Amino acid sequence: MKQLKCVLLTLALLAPAGLAAQNANGADNQQAARPMQRHIPDVDTQLQRLSKKLKLTDEQKPQVKTILEGQRDQMQKEMQEPSSGRGEKRDKMREIHENASSKIRALLTDDQKSKYDKLEAQRQERMQRRRGRRGGSATVQQD
Repeated sequence: MKQLKCVLLTLALLAPAGLAAQNANGADNQQAARPMQRHIPDVDTQLQRLSKKLKLTDEQKPQVKTILEGQRDQMQKEMQEPSSGRGEKRDKMREIHENASSKIRALLTDDQKSKYDKLEAQRQERMQRRRGRRGGSATVQQD
């Protein structure tokens, strides 16, 4: 009887520690399963930012939103695809963004295009700095 009490007491003391460790591992596994997800900005946030910076008209907003949603969907699909390397995935993401960017640019007035080009240049600079901090290549594509 005394031995049974010792076993139950030991289990009662160790069970919470085991559950805490399991929960910590679960959180790590979830983060590892979606390492790039944090890099996809929310569509509504992007739309609000572009609306404010470019002064989008009520007619342009739903068109831009549709383009941004398509970009998000393509990027999420790409992140779920197995690929041969990080560079390949980065190139595909860049291609998706450039495609969406050209569609958005086609909707804009000349004044908005100028502002949009500046925003894109700033985005590129931020990406270059981030890539530089991680030790990646920081080459700029020339058209």
